[in-house]
Amino acid sequence: MSWLPRLQSPRAPTPIRSARPGVVLRAAALLVALGVLLAQRGVAAQQPPVPGAPDAEQLLGNILVVAEAQARPLPKIAVYPSLSSDIEDVTLRSVVRRDLDLCGEFELLPEDKRPEGLYLSDTPIDAKAWTATGIESLVRVTAKKAVADKVELRGQAYFVRKSPDPVFDRKFVVPAKDIRVESHRVADMLIGALTGTNGSFASHLTFASGGGKQRRIFTIDADGNNAAAASPTERTAIAPTFGKNEELFYAGSINSDEYKIFTPTGGPFMPPVRGSVYGIAFNKDRSQVALTIGQGMTIKLFAGPDIASVKLVQPQNEMVLHPTFTPTGKLAYAAAGRWGQRIWVDGKAISPDGLFASAPTFCNHPDGIRAVFAAGTGKRTDLVSTGEMGGGLARLTQNQSNNSYPACSPDGRLVAFFSTRTSNEGPGLYMMRVDGGRPKRISTLGGDSLRWESLPKGSAVEAKN
Repeated sequence: MSWLPRLQSPRAPTPIRSARPGVVLRAAALLVALGVLLAQRGVAAQQPPVPGAPDAEQLLGNILVVAEAQARPLPKIAVYPSLSSDIEDVTLRSVVRRDLDLCGEFELLPEDKRPEGLYLSDTPIDAKAWTATGIESLVRVTAKKAVADKVELRGQAYFVRKSPDPVFDRKFVVPAKDIRVESHRVADMLIGALTGTNGSFASHLTFASGGGKQRRIFTIDADGNNAAAASPTERTAIAPTFGKNEELFYAGSINSDEYKIFTPTGGPFMPPVRGSVYGIAFNKDRSQVALTIGQGMTIKLFAGPDIASVKLVQPQNEMVLHPTFTPTGKLAYAAAGRWGQRIWVDGKAISPDGLFASAPTFCNHPDGIRAVFAAGTGKRTDLVSTGEMGGGLARLTQNQSNNSYPACSPDGRLVAFFSTRTSNEGPGLYMMRVDGGRPKRISTLGGDSLRWESLPKGSAVEAKN
């Protein structure tokens, strides 16, 4: 699988072109554009000191790490073992176990710590024996062939300290070809039964990867499986996002021409203004789209009900990149401030001036909306969080090389991001809690422009117990 991307150092991007095809921005504008496009890659631009500008290193150093995120104990949970070797049962258990481990809500009991016993599909739960292992909750899943090409999936959840009876017990009949994605849906419901909020592993991520003209769009499952290219090799691709009907949209260029909007099955889709498209975003219900488009000497922000109807957003910032919408529908983006690039929400800056900020994402966490963005000093990039409209800052990563391009999970409790760290699990694609706790690598792949969205509704049919 030689097409799979590897982590790469940022390379100089293709020059931004003006509204007239083939006309390259002048040298001064190119220097600015280079810094902004490096921000798209999650790397702070190296800039000479400016008299009167805040000290970026000091600004970043004064943002405290959320220490309790690493120390807070999590409820212990176990997945009931199975002696079945059927591929359906093995797939369901492995998917559910990995999702429970990645979700950051539990401490998973190692399989070798389970109680002694014979683990058959109809063996009664020995609540006393499981409680003795120190767990608070137990998950039991089984899968078996049903009629024709169908599989029956069953998920059960127990609070073993309180009762031997399940608090959650549901069965679903699914097409055999969809067993992996429907196993994620079962895991999401089990997480919901134990925490009060469903998980979001029935989802996928998209990102751009590669250097120079070899940049392509990829998709990957939320657990790190099934990485696949979604754009052709002859098209230099950037800025992927999920849009109407959950279809993948991205900007692509052929032979260094303007970046135009495509999907894997169609395009180009043309906005009413000329220029290269450098950013695309849809709001939650897909009723609004935002585009950043190269116009003359800068990159401007446009928004509207669809791509063909966008209009210039006022008031206008300079050099706008990475548009996105907050969970409440506010328009956010990265754009130039007085001393560097800042994060803006509906025209209000929410990141400190002097700290090079990029790639905002907004997590609709059960405890409140959190904005997460990359903040750099020219030497390193870390992830920082604040409120939807600013406020107190918290540092989510520290002294772990460059951490960039965060994307929030659909349930708002996790952040995915790329890291170049060489310690622990090494470089790749990570996910962690919104408070910075329990970072775990899900893939060795690298890239930028990360987005995370739920999958369309599945094909499962609930069956009676």
